[in-house]
Amino acid sequence: MGVFEQFAVKFNSVEEMEAYKKKIAEERTLEARKALEETVAETKPASSRVAPSILPTDDREKSTFSTIRQGTATNALTKVKASTKRNTVIDPITGTATITQGNLTITIPDFTELTGFKTSTYQLLDALTVALTETGAKSPVVALSLEEYMAKRGLKDKKEARKQATDDLETLFNSKISFKEKRKKGQEQDFHDIRIIDSKGIRKGVINVSFGTAFYNILLGYPIMPYPAQLWTLNSKRNPNSFYLLRKIAEHKNMNVWKKNEDIIAVKTLLAVAPNLPSYEEVMATDRALNRRIVEPFERDMDALEDTLTWAYCHSNNSPLTDEELASLSYETFITLLVKTDWKLYPDQTARLERKAERIEQAEQTKKGGVKHSKKGGNGQQKGG
Repeated sequence: MGVFEQFAVKFNSVEEMEAYKKKIAEERTLEARKALEETVAETKPASSRVAPSILPTDDREKSTFSTIRQGTATNALTKVKASTKRNTVIDPITGTATITQGNLTITIPDFTELTGFKTSTYQLLDALTVALTETGAKSPVVALSLEEYMAKRGLKDKKEARKQATDDLETLFNSKISFKEKRKKGQEQDFHDIRIIDSKGIRKGVINVSFGTAFYNILLGYPIMPYPAQLWTLNSKRNPNSFYLLRKIAEHKNMNVWKKNEDIIAVKTLLAVAPNLPSYEEVMATDRALNRRIVEPFERDMDALEDTLTWAYCHSNNSPLTDEELASLSYETFITLLVKTDWKLYPDQTARLERKAERIEQAEQTKKGGVKHSKKGGNGQQKGG
């Protein structure tokens, strides 16, 4: 039965049906926003609270951005690609793979029997985390319809989409992560063997998962970030690095919003998160074709982000490259450059930043008040003596 046929009894025209669907969608959005506001207000620590103003406001923003809880662990996790040449050791007896990248370690048993972490694995994890975020994060249990996920990803073949989601869920279910994270006052905290999800399944067209208890609690302490919808639709075969590049740029923008460098990021920083680009050493040890194997694929995969942003090289003083510099661009120059991005649309962050400024001011006032109090106490002791 088609969509219109389902509503044939209730509606006299397609226009009436569409108006009703729009009304229901708006009501659901308001409910999700209310739930998110309540969760944000309750979530601790206080320094991680993010005002709901970060939510997209107009229709175009809603179709271009979602909101996601993100932080050290998830941002590091979604940049990893297993490679026995770079970061992966497989136990020859147990088949367990240990992937190490920076402060993050991933352990996957029976690695040869699993598909491993792919771009689609991270796209599914992000979709589940967005669903958790936008429904208030009141429980580690998340339900996401397969049709909704397919719509986000732009997938058409339901059978293939289900198989891909099943494989990715299996990888997330079997993996454990260990990492270090800076907490208050710069102190590091170690997390060991954290399960990403405790249960998973697809039943009656719905993806059901329960985030691991520790992982869920970690997410609750993370701030919320605008999540570009294009991250779900990027073609990992045609542009294998684009997902990782855009996610890093989104994280950088969110962290530095309203700062001078919010739209400027180093080429080196982006290369470090592009897992499908060879390293300088790997290229020099073989055909030495640095431009063909690093520079050109980098530019191709940055150009693929055109639905979300445009970009250009610039120098450290923010000055653009001249035509002559671009024409004679060498790898030695390329690696020293910065990338300046121009977002076609980005959710207004004014209210969020005003709240942040208020918190900082209140903290300063509290600090000053404490100093005054101690001085009075000191004088009182002197008088009494």
